Amino acid sequence: MDAKGQVLERLLKAHRAYFDVERDHAFAGRVFPGYAEFHTHGEQYVLVKRAKLWEVDSHQYLFFDTVERLDMPLLDELVQFMQAQALGKVKPKADHMSSDLGLILIADAVDDDVAAAVRKVRFRKNFKFGIHGWSDLIVAVVDLGRRRVVTNGAGKDMAGVLEANAFGVREDDALR
Repeated sequence: MDAKGQVLERLLKAHRAYFDVERDHAFAGRVFPGYAEFHTHGEQYVLVKRAKLWEVDSHQYLFFDTVERLDMPLLDELVQFMQAQALGKVKPKADHMSSDLGLILIADAVDDDVAAAVRKVRFRKNFKFGIHGWSDLIVAVVDLGRRRVVTNGAGKDMAGVLEANAFGVREDDALR
């Protein structure tokens, strides 16, 4: 197994505790070597469950892919895929609060301009003006050649976990 495959295995193993994890996930005409999804439901009621004050559902869908070399055309193609097709995973309704869509790319090499472009990726989709929640796009690149993790703003909380599992760095050190 090559370095990308080893990192992918470690990342999927790290997510198994809280996520439903799949290998070779086929979705919208693409096959991703790794996929993970997480769902949570919260509610508040008074005295009895029938007297419900509120309830919310949150979801996270993570698509993992491995590439030899990540360049701008490939990054653009994958981000557009996430904004169009992967958004189909989101099922907004009255109790839907948020659904994060995550693209985690593991690459042997990353072109110089890609890191800056990843940091600039911004995407939020509001459903019914936010009444039915929203969806944010997380983009993270694990650059094996330079031993670094680059994320957009929505993915900055994920950087420490990715770095710790990809390079064996303690998560506390990775967050400093």
